[in-house]
Amino acid sequence: MTGKKQNIEDTYHEEQGRLTNYIKGKIGSMEDAEDIAQDVFLSFVGGFDEISDLRKSISWLYTVAKNKIVDYRRKKKPLSIEDQKVNDDDEGLNLMDLLPSLETMPDEQLMKDMIWEEIQLRLEELPKEQREVFEWHELEGYSFKQISDFTGLTVNTLISRKRYAVLYLREQLESLFKLMKD
Repeated sequence: MTGKKQNIEDTYHEEQGRLTNYIKGKIGSMEDAEDIAQDVFLSFVGGFDEISDLRKSISWLYTVAKNKIVDYRRKKKPLSIEDQKVNDDDEGLNLMDLLPSLETMPDEQLMKDMIWEEIQLRLEELPKEQREVFEWHELEGYSFKQISDFTGLTVNTLISRKRYAVLYLREQLESLFKLMKD
């Protein structure tokens, strides 16, 4: 077996489950998530020569997956917040901390959809480094140690980037939450 083929297979076996779960967390449908993940890996095989190392290949996989999710959403309705998989972190900063309680609000589902759309828009405004760390940690469920291993950055740098992302999101979403309370 050639080194290239082995690297592709190793990456597939290591990332296929996580990638599929990440996609499912974004779109809510396991069947569609499996289809999208398959498309991502087909693109990966076709573009493997352009990827210089394994760390970049993992980032590349999630970038392609994110783009395919955007394409998928263009064809489907927006995803609600309750469909998102969010993991708590050691620092106490997580996605659910950004959200107000919706239990007493009218049109709860509409509000959830509106909040999720706004979060997605605000995530796109973040610097790439902050956005990636936030998405990897909060939405994909990677630990800071795992992110450090595949990016080569220190855990403290990653924590700092995520902190700035959370602070920015809180600031940007504050006006939306005030509007919702009125």
